[in-house]
Amino acid sequence: MSINRSMYIGLTGMKANSQSINVVGDNIANLNTVGFKAGRTVFQEMLGQSLMGASGRGGTMGGGVGVADVEKMFSQGALLGTGVSTDMAIAGEGFFAMEGEVGGTEGTFYTRAGQFGRDKEGFIVNASGLKLIGYPSDSSGVVSSTLGALQIDDAPMPPKATDKAEISVNLNAAEEDSAAGDFDLVDNPGAAEFQTSMTVYDSLGRSHEVTVFFDKAEGTNDWTYTVAADKKGIDGGEGFQQLATGSMTFDEDGKLNMADPKVDLKMTPNGLSEQTISLDFTGTTNIAAKSSQVDQTQNGLQAGTFQSLNIDANGEIVGTFSNGEQRVLGAVALARFKSNDGLQVLGAGLYAGSLDSGSVIMGKANSGGRGQLISGTLEQSTVDLATEFTNMIIAQRGYQANSRTITTADQMMQEAVSIKR
Repeated sequence: MSINRSMYIGLTGMKANSQSINVVGDNIANLNTVGFKAGRTVFQEMLGQSLMGASGRGGTMGGGVGVADVEKMFSQGALLGTGVSTDMAIAGEGFFAMEGEVGGTEGTFYTRAGQFGRDKEGFIVNASGLKLIGYPSDSSGVVSSTLGALQIDDAPMPPKATDKAEISVNLNAAEEDSAAGDFDLVDNPGAAEFQTSMTVYDSLGRSHEVTVFFDKAEGTNDWTYTVAADKKGIDGGEGFQQLATGSMTFDEDGKLNMADPKVDLKMTPNGLSEQTISLDFTGTTNIAAKSSQVDQTQNGLQAGTFQSLNIDANGEIVGTFSNGEQRVLGAVALARFKSNDGLQVLGAGLYAGSLDSGSVIMGKANSGGRGQLISGTLEQSTVDLATEFTNMIIAQRGYQANSRTITTADQMMQEAVSIKR
């Protein structure tokens, strides 16, 4: 075999190891790049000519070395808390899906870098302006099954008039008739054995206090209830305005014994039309224990302004409003591929699907083998400096040794040339 060939073999070694140094340098340069996956150089042998020995047995002379691939290492990176609610890290498999333009091409791209913010239109975007893909929700918080760019609706939450309410209390079966005299809503409301209040809302979101008075009939376990509203919010007056009244009976176990435990309250807030509230007493009891309120609920709301958002492990984006209410604003989608190694690396932390990666499979986080989302954190680079410095030394020595092959082949050629002297 020609000595020249030995020089070219050494040259392939120098080229391959210089490419390996490039990979090491790229890894180290991206030590602090969010979501970066370290690469490694895959070397492969290059075959040369076939040789035929005297015995007829053949062999193959190597032709050097080449770089077969630079393989991305899709291992899990460490998670670092940032406190920014729109920052997200994937704990497990999957990629964020982004839509927009990259290098003049419109399409869908994928990334592990979850450093997001909101643009002026409310879309969740990365630093390049690509929009995060997920499942948008409607104004009621119902999440769609159709994928699209996630846009945060931070419009104020409108008020809602109360039309349903529930109150359950225990009325003390051992209670004696009040010594304060007979109950009278106007002249003696304090004579009731027990009373409890709740806040309801009109169509403008104004609050109104509604009080339920419970008065025990002397010598029995029968009670009367009187529901009244504070007149200040009704007609600007003082005292109470009666909304409903009726009687309550209980069985021997102290359970409410009413054919219909619901009563309709007719209330006309100042300047508005009549409002009907269905008040349910289900759950009220009459046992020998201190009279007390057990539970109360109502479905009215004050107007609320957007305060903050949070993203749970399943990718649901939940907005919190000033009235204490929460509403689902959408859900983040994650992408999976059969082969992460087959993804096309585009730069800027982005990947594109290819024939080698297989078709993309989209779905919600924490489902179908996809990882869960950790809000307020970022996935760090998977670069390990100790490993990179070791690889750097090995590549340097490989380059140096291959250069010695060329030097030695050159000396051998010089010896061959000097034979004629």
